[in-house]
Amino acid sequence: MQEVTIQPERAKPGAAPPRPSPSSLKLQLRALALKMLDLIDNRHRTADFLGTRANFIQERTQVLALVFAGIVFLWIGVDYLTIADPATVAWLAALRTLCAALYVALAIFGTIPHDLPRARAKLAVLVTLPCLFYLTSRFVLEDGASSGALMVYTFFPYVTVAQLGVFSLPLLEGIVLAIPAFVTLFAVEAMFGELLSLSFFGDLTLLVLLTCLALWASMSELQMLLRLYRQATRDPLTGLFNRGALMERTQLEMDRNQQNGHKLCVLLFDLDKFKRINDDYGHLTGDAVLKSFAQILERSSRKTDLVGRYGGEEFLVVLPNTNAADAELRADQIRRACAGVEVLNSDGNKIGFTTSVGVARLKANENVEELLRRVDESLYRAKEAGRDCVILAA
Repeated sequence: MQEVTIQPERAKPGAAPPRPSPSSLKLQLRALALKMLDLIDNRHRTADFLGTRANFIQERTQVLALVFAGIVFLWIGVDYLTIADPATVAWLAALRTLCAALYVALAIFGTIPHDLPRARAKLAVLVTLPCLFYLTSRFVLEDGASSGALMVYTFFPYVTVAQLGVFSLPLLEGIVLAIPAFVTLFAVEAMFGELLSLSFFGDLTLLVLLTCLALWASMSELQMLLRLYRQATRDPLTGLFNRGALMERTQLEMDRNQQNGHKLCVLLFDLDKFKRINDDYGHLTGDAVLKSFAQILERSSRKTDLVGRYGGEEFLVVLPNTNAADAELRADQIRRACAGVEVLNSDGNKIGFTTSVGVARLKANENVEELLRRVDESLYRAKEAGRDCVILAA
């Protein structure tokens, strides 16, 4: 039998703050380690946050691609005024037109919501395209442009790494995406015999400094995005999805599963006689019961499942790609797991709890309101049947 102990803080007036216990220090160090992992590589984050970050990356990729398309195309006029050789101007105009068209295509096509691999691929193209343009333009400009005009084109590697600062990237992703700029710098300097020159080392130092600043800004923005995401989507007591975020993601999962022809089920839980727990033992004990049940739900859920607090003592679990029989089995496993948990309050009382569960399978062309109405009806029937049971909706 697993027990959860409630230990309310009781500080005397004027007393010195208690020293952190070894267990609390261990928890603080663990929290710090997790925060550092978030900044280094956040593949261990939830699928929902990764989907949110994918949308964030794709939106900014679209904006920057359109901005770069306009700048690259309009710069044809600057080339005409600063480069004397007509053939060089013509080559650059063609190159710029092609580059601008690729930027526009990148902004318009291939965007899929919550698709992180696709978002990374689009960002990689956004980073690589100016590097390829720089390599090609250097060959075109070498004999047909003044040093002043040529200097403008040498800024491309720096622009490439500078733009990484707006994409909320963890450290490892940022380093990988900065590689094309460094490869481009080394390749150009090697081809023109300046790889060991003093100017090359100055350019390399500047590129390293800009990369460090861009990655620092990107990781800082990632940390802020994580904080805002948690505040906007998480229930502060249980750490599960709040109702607003849960409804939004449920609709997305329904759309995705209906498009792919997959089955989807939802489970609606209600903690039995929860008001009596609050009345008899206090709200602190009630909160501990809610948190204990939330932990049970998290332990029994897959990474692709959506788990959230529907309201009060009700919890909703969305099971993508799951048939009704498996959903019933999962619901009964969670129901039986509650029997193995007791909350021990400050008075030494052991409080157990049970749950009633409604189960519903998504029907063809059914909207989210209809699905939730059916699962709510099945939950009501479970409570009418004596509670602590599972009922499948018709």
